Amino acid sequence: MAAEHPPYYILVSHSNPLATTSATLSHPVIEYHYADDSPHSLLPQFPGERILVIDYDPNRNTPPTAKSLSTDMSVTNVQVTAAAGAGGVDEEHKMYVLETTSIPEEAIDEEVLQLPHNLLTQFKQRNAVIRQVLDYPDTPQKEQQSPTSTSVTSPSPAL
Repeated sequence: MAAEHPPYYILVSHSNPLATTSATLSHPVIEYHYADDSPHSLLPQFPGERILVIDYDPNRNTPPTAKSLSTDMSVTNVQVTAAAGAGGVDEEHKMYVLETTSIPEEAIDEEVLQLPHNLLTQFKQRNAVIRQVLDYPDTPQKEQQSPTSTSVTSPSPAL
């Protein structure tokens, strides 16, 4: 029996905890990097570029993890889901969905920010994001994940 192939497709699902709309999906630009490649090649090439790294080792029997190298974005989960419409009718394709979040710095008047209610609201929102990010590697996966080659994804800066 042949080994199951890892997902081929990748989507980035970006949500903003301050927004009332649902998450935004985007197709990232994908670059493959390997353990012996220079880590400097992972650095952003232009301002506003967001770098996400999927870390996978084919010799480990663990699902891959994803990390953000960007200061304004965090990875909160990696899912493996069916890639609807990919391939033929008899084929089952899967894709990675990297769930990300960020809290944009708002231009809030300093006087308004000092109100206790506003400070508490901002504190709770930021702590919710921190909890998501810190819980991410330990959260149970919705589906057993198959590994894929180490890749760097760079979603468009318009996220």
